[in-house]
Amino acid sequence: MFVLLRHAHAIGKQHWSGPDAHRPLSELGRQQAAGLVDTLTGIELRVLYCSPTTRCLDTLAPLAAAHDLSIREHPLLAPDAVADELCAVLDSADLTGTLWCTHGETLTALAALTRPDETRPFPIGDTAKGGAWLLDDHTPLRYIAPVPPQ
Repeated sequence: MFVLLRHAHAIGKQHWSGPDAHRPLSELGRQQAAGLVDTLTGIELRVLYCSPTTRCLDTLAPLAAAHDLSIREHPLLAPDAVADELCAVLDSADLTGTLWCTHGETLTALAALTRPDETRPFPIGDTAKGGAWLLDDHTPLRYIAPVPPQ
């Protein structure tokens, strides 16, 4: 089993004058990031991957601290990454115990690549900020809504 996570709620683009990659979480996003520790209780995590953006790093910080794990930045999780390349990595890697924190547009692009006959479909539809998908080759997708909701 592995987890695909959309970063928690960030400060709106209209309220941020710096580079988008440095846009931080909002207060709601910080609460959602902290809530992931309880929300993902019982999910064995061994590696945390994230987009090289502040909002993704900050989303994973509480989980990393709670599980004594480091966060590994992965360029294919960035909002402008090529979905085909990310899909190839996700299809070829041992994903057990991994969590991949990315952006809504990346999750949408992955969903567009999913074919009905695939054994590992990617999330289809909207994923709320701070929402997570549990994926496994043997069970259907399971969505976990963010706490608190947006």
